[in-house]
Amino acid sequence: MPYENVIYEKKDHIATITLNRPDVLNAQSAGLLADLAAACNEVDADHDVRVAIITGAGRGFCSGGDLKQSNFAEGSGGSVLQNPADHWAAKLLSVRKPLIAAVNGVAAGGGLALTLGCDIRIASERARFSAIFAKIGMSVLDGTGWLLTRAVGLSKALELLLTAEIIDAQEAERIGLVSYVVPHEQLLPRSLELARKIAANPPVALQLTKNVVYDALGKTLIESLPTQWAAQQKNLALARHDIQEGGVAFREKREARFRGLEPPA
Repeated sequence: MPYENVIYEKKDHIATITLNRPDVLNAQSAGLLADLAAACNEVDADHDVRVAIITGAGRGFCSGGDLKQSNFAEGSGGSVLQNPADHWAAKLLSVRKPLIAAVNGVAAGGGLALTLGCDIRIASERARFSAIFAKIGMSVLDGTGWLLTRAVGLSKALELLLTAEIIDAQEAERIGLVSYVVPHEQLLPRSLELARKIAANPPVALQLTKNVVYDALGKTLIESLPTQWAAQQKNLALARHDIQEGGVAFREKREARFRGLEPPA
């Protein structure tokens, strides 16, 4: 479906969501966040999509909350937060399919949180990152503290949050905030290359793997093992063909032909 604030494209099992408010560095208006949530729902609902890329139009990835919206400082995308599960950051993290952030420019405040809500982050050499909240008189918002700590560790996260300094793409790679940095013109080609590698794998297994990893974040190894076992049983029930096909293709030294969910009996 068409959106006002994002561009949604799909090809070869890969969806690309482009934030499209380039005149304000893709600042997060209520409309943009609503469109982003709807596009993510579309990704999850479309069985043909196996992985999605989120990027920004123009010079910026996302400059954070649009402070020209009078009540944006409440930190909930323009309205009082009634249910934390409805917050856009929680919605983003709940997407079942793998998400890649292709960070083409500045990612500040809520824009940094948006990158952190994606599973893998690739940065253009022009990318810049900042947890800018303190600099504009605000405490940390949009789940950034929770997400950033898990990405770079407690000490570095607190340093970035308390100084609100801007770091470049190379520093972001050094501290593990992004997986790697590429020349600007190679950002989307490299992101698509990675997406194709992911999409070549069985879609049910991809979703279950992502779920198991995030579920384990707050658990010990012993506590996480039952979730892993349950996920594999679900995989067998929903996509037995893909498991069998993967083994056969490996033995025959050919590309596997995965098809995802089994048709209903």
